[in-house]
Amino acid sequence: MANGSSASIFYREVVDAIARNPPNVGDLDVLKKLCEAVEAGDKPAVAWLTRQLVKLSGAEDPLHAISYELFHALMARILLRGWFEEFDLLINWPQTRFGSRNKRVANNWDGIITIVKDQPQSLELLTGSNQEQEWQRALNGLDGAMRHFAKVDLPAAAKMGARPEGPSFDERVLPEQLLETIEQFYRVMQMLFQQLLELALAKLERDNNDVAGLRKLQDLQLPLWKLLTTKDIPKDFKAGKALDELKMQNDRRTIILNKKIRVTEFRYGRGRAKLHRFLDAFPPFNARSVIFNSLDRDDTDQPDVRGERIGSIQVSRDRQLAYFLVAYGHTWDAKERPSPANLFRRSLIKARHGGRLRLVENDELIAFLYSFFAETLAEFTRQATTAADKSKAGVNAWRETVETASVYFGQMTTHSRLNLTEGPPNYLTHMFPRNLIGRLLHDCGVHAVRSAYVLLSLLNRINGSHAELAGGINARWVRLPLHVGMLIQTGNFGVVVQHNDYSSVTDNDGLKTTMTAWEQPPHEADPPDASDAMLKFQEDLTANGFSSDLDMPISSVAILAVGEPVTTHTIWNSYEKKVVPSQLFTRLVGASNAPQYQFDVRYLRLSELEREWYNEHVLRFWNNECLAIWENWARVLTSTKISDAEYEKQKQAYMKALNTALDRVEDSYEKQILPKKEELSKALRDDNKLLLPGVRIVTAARLATVLPAVEKVVDHLNEISQPNFRLKPNFVPPFARREEVLLEVP
Repeated sequence: MANGSSASIFYREVVDAIARNPPNVGDLDVLKKLCEAVEAGDKPAVAWLTRQLVKLSGAEDPLHAISYELFHALMARILLRGWFEEFDLLINWPQTRFGSRNKRVANNWDGIITIVKDQPQSLELLTGSNQEQEWQRALNGLDGAMRHFAKVDLPAAAKMGARPEGPSFDERVLPEQLLETIEQFYRVMQMLFQQLLELALAKLERDNNDVAGLRKLQDLQLPLWKLLTTKDIPKDFKAGKALDELKMQNDRRTIILNKKIRVTEFRYGRGRAKLHRFLDAFPPFNARSVIFNSLDRDDTDQPDVRGERIGSIQVSRDRQLAYFLVAYGHTWDAKERPSPANLFRRSLIKARHGGRLRLVENDELIAFLYSFFAETLAEFTRQATTAADKSKAGVNAWRETVETASVYFGQMTTHSRLNLTEGPPNYLTHMFPRNLIGRLLHDCGVHAVRSAYVLLSLLNRINGSHAELAGGINARWVRLPLHVGMLIQTGNFGVVVQHNDYSSVTDNDGLKTTMTAWEQPPHEADPPDASDAMLKFQEDLTANGFSSDLDMPISSVAILAVGEPVTTHTIWNSYEKKVVPSQLFTRLVGASNAPQYQFDVRYLRLSELEREWYNEHVLRFWNNECLAIWENWARVLTSTKISDAEYEKQKQAYMKALNTALDRVEDSYEKQILPKKEELSKALRDDNKLLLPGVRIVTAARLATVLPAVEKVVDHLNEISQPNFRLKPNFVPPFARREEVLLEVP
């Protein structure tokens, strides 16, 4: 077929063909009138003309001479209008006798999605003029593709013992193309989401009470969720064709929710330099970029860039909306009454920021965190009834402030999973690219540098305004295999341990308790000097926060000299000079002919293994098993109308069920992960050629295993196990809170 020509109207090719071919233009005239009706939005005319067109032969001239591109453009416009009956007629209408039906239809979908990717503005997508209308158009496209995917024949699963031959191309081509189409329409919707989110945040930054934009996004998410998620099957639904159809549609929706899609834009390097770059996920893609490479020395050509599941992206976007709503003092649900925490946040923004809060630059974040600390300190002090409570007000305010910073980084950033450039640009001034969920791509080094600048600047402000309330400050970079974290010790607030987007506070009382356990023999000799022994303990605590039960080489170095100011230059200069060139292992780990080659990468591979275990076992434990147990007992355990004896009986049964689930997930860790950690720990200690002089090894057994999800359930069980303890009617355990649903680690 001939290629279509560009023109101001998408069907210019048809107009030109009519002018060239009088008087035999009857078939072309039908096509022209259909195109005109589509452009005019005349649904009745489109319905009638589509039926007239498909009665004609698209496989013969003059219609056959019209380019595929013209028909794809016409189909795309009908699809985005949501006129599914007319679309179905047209996409199944043969325009050629070549190829199978599956291949012809797949080619039509491919043509449609090519226009969506390459010329979205021609379809009134991503124009920036009316994002809500464009959202509906993209939703129509997604809906149409999902309707076809719900009915398409999927390749049969391979039978046990059968020859390892995959399905034929003809079996695969249409379902694969439909999944590709679903991904592309979903990607367009995420770009539109980001545009709407940025508009909503711009309004919030000017007026923290203007949440209309975020509420609109919540409203737009609802039909998308309804389209994607499985439908409940009524208990009285009878077996038969309708039930089978619903089950099949649910199976297809599950496939879509579990589909991993690309969430980062990237460009692999070519030639000898091989500079791979992450690009921004939103056009213009080259507006932000950063060089990346794999930590695996053998993975140089095209390092694997992971995708994320559509279902996880959906939850992430909901949490993003919830984060910004709560950050500006509003409830997740518009129908809920503001809580004291919501009102506290609104008051803080009004009193200290004049109702205008922006959280984009590092210094803006520091200013907000200081305001948060000051107001939280004042509130804790006001509520204190004893001298002991007043003495703890500072550390409690600091803990909540650090947690607020962690939540911020958890929502605004994402781990790149690949190593970002360790030379210029300065991490504190560079604009990092975003992924499809609008989060900045960081690796451990970027997180450490940003956290160091933010938290140290914040501590200096606190000490300057509150008479050295935090006490002396000692901050250190902490090197572990293929990772850098950070440790901050303060005289009065205890210790902050930072890894990636997460920071945690252990106060001085908690440090004493943990150190007492750490000092219990038997263990290797500790330094005789008390300050050196304390540093060793703090390093071990930091290592345990990154990966427990694993012996690792470790080193640390002061971030700043005494009296050195905290600036973007001093923090970055420290990182470049003290962290980037530092090493734990000898050069043998990089020598391909040495037995120690890639030994450091074994830690990375073990981390990958633990990630897979987490995704399989911890997510099931938390999201499914614990939630199901709670739902089974929630009504009785929050009741005020049953006797104490009956309540105790039900509580014990509930605790037994949770403990059984706990045993399963702990057993899986001890069988699948712990032996691998013990094997690597032994290999490290048995090879005296691995480590550089002066690099010591953490003895992981001195500190307890850290599994946060497990610890939260244990804390819940410890709380309710007290005699005569009853839950309040409004109690919800952490694993039943929608904001704490665990997502797969990509």
